[in-house]
Amino acid sequence: MNKLWAVVFGAVNLACGLLFVVAPFVGWWLPEGKSTHAEAVDNLFYQILFITGFFFFLTEAILVVFLFVYPCDGGKPTRAKGWPGPLSFLQSVLHDSHRVEMAWTLVPALILLYIAFVQIPTWADVKYQKNTPEFGKNKVPVVLDVSARQFEWRIRYPSHERFTRWLKESETAAADYNSFGKVRQADDIEGLVHEVHTWKGQPTVVYLSTRDVIHSFNIPIMRVKQDALPGKVIPVWFTANTANSKWDEEAQRPVCLKQIEKDGKRVDDPTLTWDIPCAELCGWGHYRMIGKLYVYETQGEFLKWLEHADKEAHARSGPR
Repeated sequence: MNKLWAVVFGAVNLACGLLFVVAPFVGWWLPEGKSTHAEAVDNLFYQILFITGFFFFLTEAILVVFLFVYPCDGGKPTRAKGWPGPLSFLQSVLHDSHRVEMAWTLVPALILLYIAFVQIPTWADVKYQKNTPEFGKNKVPVVLDVSARQFEWRIRYPSHERFTRWLKESETAAADYNSFGKVRQADDIEGLVHEVHTWKGQPTVVYLSTRDVIHSFNIPIMRVKQDALPGKVIPVWFTANTANSKWDEEAQRPVCLKQIEKDGKRVDDPTLTWDIPCAELCGWGHYRMIGKLYVYETQGEFLKWLEHADKEAHARSGPR
């Protein structure tokens, strides 16, 4: 019976290994990173994956071999007939349990220590608040407020007039810019739901909060993931290095940069549809809490969208 289980476990692990090799070629892998920090995050991910994957397959291989070579006979372990004891060389090592215990304590400790140190630069770049992109001369990061609630992302942007003033007065408007995440203004663009807009190459700062339970703001394509915690406003930032949208002047809305042929129709390229799902189970409607990220090629296109959103928002709320 042990030999049967050995074959089953061996076949399952072989299948897992083959799927791991095939996955990147059939679209079952990470989406290609489109932010400036995506490469560093992916490198860290692959290092951890290699370490954990290596030891997983090593322990599973040992399990399969032991099951096959040393089956049980009437409840007592025996060596399979016809095998010359290929694992007998381990007896001298396993006989002294202290050495074994030292090995399986010291090796994981060293691996964890390595991971702890190697992750510091990447973690600092994307999480340390002191590294939040700052307002400065000729540098005005896109800034927005994301307020999560069951089951939607509520977005607030500065007005078109206010943002263009920041761009023009980048040396003197720092105080007004820095107040955005703390103080609402009467002319802010409110009421946007599930839409984050920015442009390629421009740092984007999101002030994240929640009105009810814990949510998780997740943009896989940008390698961004941050929990929204009750009572806290947490800055999140990224810089997109690829655009996926353009502003359609005639339709007055953003459209996908590329379309493909599918079933005889022209449809948006799915690789350019970038979702913002909630990555924390937040209630019965969690599945529908998905926003969209629109990244324009130029600042001009973003400003056209911002001006349109400004007019739409204040048409709903009445004159200022």
